[in-house]
Amino acid sequence: MKLIPLPAPDFWDFAANTCKTCLLTDDGSATTTQVAQCLINQGWQVGVLSFPDFLIPSRPSLPSTVQRFTLTHLSEEHLQEQLSNVVETYGLIGNFIHLHPLHDVLPHQGHTRVNPNKAIVKQVFLLAKHLKSSLHQAASQGRACFLTLAHLDGEFGLSGNQEFSPISGGLFGLTKTLNLEWQSVFCRSLDISPDLDEGTTAQIILAELHDPNTLIQEVGYTPKGRVTLDCELAPLTI
Repeated sequence: MKLIPLPAPDFWDFAANTCKTCLLTDDGSATTTQVAQCLINQGWQVGVLSFPDFLIPSRPSLPSTVQRFTLTHLSEEHLQEQLSNVVETYGLIGNFIHLHPLHDVLPHQGHTRVNPNKAIVKQVFLLAKHLKSSLHQAASQGRACFLTLAHLDGEFGLSGNQEFSPISGGLFGLTKTLNLEWQSVFCRSLDISPDLDEGTTAQIILAELHDPNTLIQEVGYTPKGRVTLDCELAPLTI
């Protein structure tokens, strides 16, 4: 695999979609606040889903119009209950954004009952399962989005310059699979370098959500720019 430079995405205003509710997961940082505010400025309704505090103990402040829905444990039934609460509060969920926390801010596994990275990724898989119907219904009215963000190194782990958990790379496999199975839903994975600040990250997410190019499934960002992956032919050696 090799990195391919990409230009900045074009902007498609899909305001015609009446499903402007976005469910945003909380990574415990100011990125959550910044992304929520950017979406609100664009006229979206935003609900924030926070993971149990034994996984992500910090809770950033949220804009006044944003309600937080907190998971207290990791059962699938509890997750379904909270999704029902989101729908009761905001209506149909038409967009989903997962913000995966930075590896170095998660508690060490020795201090928790579970591996935090693994537990959070599993919750995202369950969220995909239970949001399928809602996102497809929203897609019939316009663009519906399923977007995940991880912090590897902005180059899909190829730079060798950052410490990260390879488990969060499972988000890229999930999004690729959904992209094949959910043809009407816009699916994309982002790898944002930890060197980029929260405000820049929020602007990147907003730009990627509005990208009209549906052929790109994964995008990386570093201070040097925007990239994706492509296959590279290698010589056959016998």
